[in-house]
Amino acid sequence: MTMAPLILGLDTALSGCSAALVGTDGTLLSRRFELIARGHAERLVPMVGELLADAGVGPDRIAAVAVALGPGSFTGIRVGLAAARAFALAWGVPCHGVSSLAALALAGLGETAAEREGKPLLAAIDASRGQVYAQVFGLAGEAPDALSAPDALTPEEAAALARAHGCGLAVGSGAALVSAASGQTLAAAPPEWTDAAHVARLSRLPGFALAPHALYVRPHDARLPGGVLPPAAG
Repeated sequence: MTMAPLILGLDTALSGCSAALVGTDGTLLSRRFELIARGHAERLVPMVGELLADAGVGPDRIAAVAVALGPGSFTGIRVGLAAARAFALAWGVPCHGVSSLAALALAGLGETAAEREGKPLLAAIDASRGQVYAQVFGLAGEAPDALSAPDALTPEEAAALARAHGCGLAVGSGAALVSAASGQTLAAAPPEWTDAAHVARLSRLPGFALAPHALYVRPHDARLPGGVLPPAAG
């Protein structure tokens, strides 16, 4: 009997380190998620091994690898991209990237359907330095519909963006910051972190599978010795 193909999703773009196996129909087979401040590089590959072993899945079942592209941590994004490209090359399968804001929106749109009452939501990731990465999404079928471009904004600017689009909720690690800036007129709701399962699910849908290159909304903070910027991802 032929076993159904699977997508391996990876996400190390933020503080979560996660891996998931999702069917090409979007069904979740297995998932691992750990909230860690650092050490993604050391944890991700063993996590994938554990995921495959626990699910009883071999590399021959993997049809594609999907990875979160950010915006997020410069180091975390690089870790996920390197691992995704390596797995895809070793197994001879495609490697796709997915926006972290879109993955966050997909999770939030599912979890907050009753509270949203059909309204758009704001996906907001804490970008530090007094900013959030923010984007407004509605729901179109099973996928989030981008109603604004991703941007690095102050919480006050993000609250104004949400208000302009009629959002009632914000999700993500920056949601509480935006909610406070809005005077609590915008509620902060789960989820707080992105998840590899949603990355894998989005990679199946037209328009969401991107080339595996880091997605930066603002210039990254990393510097080489002497203050030189590292080369662009890719």
